[in-house]
Amino acid sequence: MKLIDLSHPLIHGQANFPMDPKLSIVPHSTTADLKYNMTQVVMATHQGTHLDAMFHFVDGGKTIDQMPLDWFYGEAILHRIPKAPGEEITVDDFKSIEDKLRPGTRLIYETGWFRRFGEADYFSAFPSLTQDAARYLVSRGIRMLGMDTPTPSRDWFEVHHILLAREAEVVVVEGLTNLDQVPESFVFSGFPLNFKGRDGSPIRAVAIVA
Repeated sequence: MKLIDLSHPLIHGQANFPMDPKLSIVPHSTTADLKYNMTQVVMATHQGTHLDAMFHFVDGGKTIDQMPLDWFYGEAILHRIPKAPGEEITVDDFKSIEDKLRPGTRLIYETGWFRRFGEADYFSAFPSLTQDAARYLVSRGIRMLGMDTPTPSRDWFEVHHILLAREAEVVVVEGLTNLDQVPESFVFSGFPLNFKGRDGSPIRAVAIVA
């Protein structure tokens, strides 16, 4: 068995979406003063590699603590769709794996964008899932949609509402990395912190490869 880390590191002051709280990771104490090392962390619930609960966009939707644990773990398929900056991800990009898109499928797609993490355009020029593609994936009944982009779409409001709607409840996993090291089929593990009543959480996403 091989474990592949799919999570970007969390580093003090790293870039994020303009309206989100800035990531702060600073020492609180050391062995020299309080005899133990401890760190203070301040960040958004959607910092770095993370997942969205339905409540992120849907009032009354499931919060992190209300989502079943098996939504965050299980067999997944990886679909490679290399894209240029700003290029659209359309329904046609998923037609070749349509037979694999069944109710309950955990789908992750790789555009190659994870390689741009830390660059100035990472949060602005990413490949963008169209609204029609989001509706298509929901119509197939998938359980999870993971990606190597920081968010699914430049139509962020509309696409999140499509994926997180009560009739869909697709777990959205954003900001994955190292997908070039992962086979087309593997076990995905990405558990959130148990924030009661909240909208999302950073995760330590891992590919478990036999």
